[in-house]
Amino acid sequence: MESSFAFADRFTKAERELQAARAFGYGPRKFYVSSHLQKDALEDEPKVKRNEDKDPSAPPPEKTPQAHAEEDKRKINRIYIAVTSDRGLCGGVHSGVTRRIRHTMTGRSAEPSTHKLICIGEKSRTMLKSTYSQHILLSVKQIGRVSPIFKDASSMAVAITESGYKYESAEIYYNKYHTPVKYETTVIPAFTRKNIERAPNMAAFDDVEEDQLESYAEWTLAAIIYYALKQSAASEQSSRMAAMDNATKNAAEMIRKLSLLYNRTRQSVITKELIEILSGAAALK
Repeated sequence: MESSFAFADRFTKAERELQAARAFGYGPRKFYVSSHLQKDALEDEPKVKRNEDKDPSAPPPEKTPQAHAEEDKRKINRIYIAVTSDRGLCGGVHSGVTRRIRHTMTGRSAEPSTHKLICIGEKSRTMLKSTYSQHILLSVKQIGRVSPIFKDASSMAVAITESGYKYESAEIYYNKYHTPVKYETTVIPAFTRKNIERAPNMAAFDDVEEDQLESYAEWTLAAIIYYALKQSAASEQSSRMAAMDNATKNAAEMIRKLSLLYNRTRQSVITKELIEILSGAAALK
């Protein structure tokens, strides 16, 4: 089994790489705020805090009244992107993401034809397939074994685009890293070209051609997925490091107790044998 030092090294690397990836998440979300696609995508994202008793069925990030009115008029096609990995031994990191998705889809009475799942990581697919097997559109494996790069996120975005499913609303569920002892299950929206064209404040920007908007929408999806992958990797490594540290402490305590029990039992056996020898010697006199 790997030592706690190995997990600490991996966590330090994941935390360092996250710092460089923050710009990939900040840029698209800043545009969403500036164009009024979202009221506030930078600070007021709905969250479920770790170790706090909050409702996991809290709605996704707050949208503008125009967006709510549009969604109420018709059933829209949605995709839910669960960002996890293939590896375990990291507490409730993966279960928190899948639980949030499960509560959201249950609250929306999600139908397989209009609500699709993108499972990034084997853990999310395993946890969701028993209930939502018909909703799973894509499943990505081999996540978490090596550090994710932007090419991985780009390949996922291309696979979603080329899947043939025409979605109008995308929500990315991931664990947002804060400190080595704190992370939050968070949701980030990703908007399509049509959503961006209908943005309330899109007139504030210079005229943009349709193909440019399409390219930008595809890039923002890849950028946000990359950002979510890095956030989730840091959260997972911090949780795994804490789990390893706790396991090491528990093992040390167990060894101490078992050693004490062994020594007491051994001393008891030796004392019993000495008493029998002395009793036998006294009987021969």
